[in-house]
Amino acid sequence: APLVKRSTKNRQYPKGWRVRKQRRLYRICFRTSDLNKHFWQNKSEYLLGSGTTLGEAEKQAYQTWLAKIVTTDKPYTMGSLFDRYQQQVIPKKSKSSIESNTISLTRLRLAIDLNQPVITFEPHQAFAYRDYVHTHLSAKRANLDIECLSHIFTKAIEWGCKVRHPIKSIVTKIPIASRDRYVTDEELDWFLSTANNFLKCYVPLKLATGKDQQMLLRVKLSDISEDGIFFPQRIKTQKGRGSILPFKYEGQSTGLKEIIDNIMSWRNRYLKVQSFYLFCSSYGKPMFNEKTGKAHNFKSQWQRAMTQAIALTPLNEKFTEHDLRAKTASDIEDAENAAQLLQHSSVSTTQKIYIRKPQIVLPLSDKTYPSFF
Repeated sequence: APLVKRSTKNRQYPKGWRVRKQRRLYRICFRTSDLNKHFWQNKSEYLLGSGTTLGEAEKQAYQTWLAKIVTTDKPYTMGSLFDRYQQQVIPKKSKSSIESNTISLTRLRLAIDLNQPVITFEPHQAFAYRDYVHTHLSAKRANLDIECLSHIFTKAIEWGCKVRHPIKSIVTKIPIASRDRYVTDEELDWFLSTANNFLKCYVPLKLATGKDQQMLLRVKLSDISEDGIFFPQRIKTQKGRGSILPFKYEGQSTGLKEIIDNIMSWRNRYLKVQSFYLFCSSYGKPMFNEKTGKAHNFKSQWQRAMTQAIALTPLNEKFTEHDLRAKTASDIEDAENAAQLLQHSSVSTTQKIYIRKPQIVLPLSDKTYPSFF
């Protein structure tokens, strides 16, 4: 069976792991040494996990690995600290965090001596690593890696390592300017004039609700009642029971019911197979993949529509689907109302990142000046 190249795939796993794909089955094995072979049923390669997807194989492998490897003792080297963090902490995070932390750990393993004692790690090493990644990759990637490394040392202290935190309050992140792209009504009209019917249904709901892409693609028909649409709490750790966006407020229509009726008309004409999800493929499959945390179907449709709009309309600057969330916040006059709609825990987040519309400021008008014409 072919080996996945060590330089790209196997480096993200603990030392000795090997990933193989046999037809449609992924297998993760541990290559043992002669000294510890008796711990692994005297096998040169011990099967840790298998599955039809790499994620399933990884889940089984980490469970087997944890059962075999003693992790109650505090980690003494950076390599053992990375291993324990990858085994115990990362799998409990969200899908996007798992992917990001795994990428960060792969780079950290290459840059930091895995045999270095944890207690000897110095802040200057983190500064040097941050600046190197910033120079050769990006500021965002450098910040994500430092954030991951900081949390690793937080867990090291929790696990009994007697070390002063070398990152927290010492190594700062690289400042990154917030995105300031504001989509005008005219630009949006140009985009929708060439977009497909799905996006013509999706974009109005996006603007009306201000919800993020994952939340909108996860909306089920059962979330829609006679009174409005229910949206769960955006961040599970926040207090609250979600929110309902009503179809009517103080006897007046909010316009949301008309948007939903338009979407239902699109579903009746487009769907070949019915689905529990409001937005889905023609065969009823959800556009958001819960296992991978990706929405490839939606992403492809958006990119094609944007390319077509740039080619056929006066639109000359691309904008992202996430920029529409900022447009909703910018077009609402009350910042607190915008924060509630976007489900932000702090109004400052809304004002700093999402309100991008230029402010109208009146000039000084209490003085008169002579005219020269």
